[in-house]
Amino acid sequence: MIPTYKDADIILKLYDQFESERLRAARQWFDTSLAEEGLDYDAFLRHFPRGSEGYNHFVTLYGFFEMVGVLHKNGLVHPDLLFDMWFINGFYRRMYPIFVGWRAQGDIHVAENFERLALAELKWIGTHKGKEYVPEVPYARK
Repeated sequence: MIPTYKDADIILKLYDQFESERLRAARQWFDTSLAEEGLDYDAFLRHFPRGSEGYNHFVTLYGFFEMVGVLHKNGLVHPDLLFDMWFINGFYRRMYPIFVGWRAQGDIHVAENFERLALAELKWIGTHKGKEYVPEVPYARK
């Protein structure tokens, strides 16, 4: 299905949100303070306890991609535009170990739409760019 002007408008609105001051600060925090891959939930909470600025940045960024995941799941954002625009797995891969621990604490639905979005992107990359471009990630289902 070819994207429409309405699809482009939705992407532009998401991009405006992604470039908002709040999300820009969250991305800067992500790139500097959450640069370590494999940081688990317990270590994350030791460094960034609930209510801290770091914790809030994490939730802001994850919440954005969770929302995009809901839109994607319901067919309200065009996958070709979305996955050409952002590398979702660049965010999800580093956040994944934190989500695993968070889910183990009982919140089994945390980031479920974000994860679904990341997995859909892997499939899209394989289909549109080639399987050799699909990154190895611990959450991919074989």
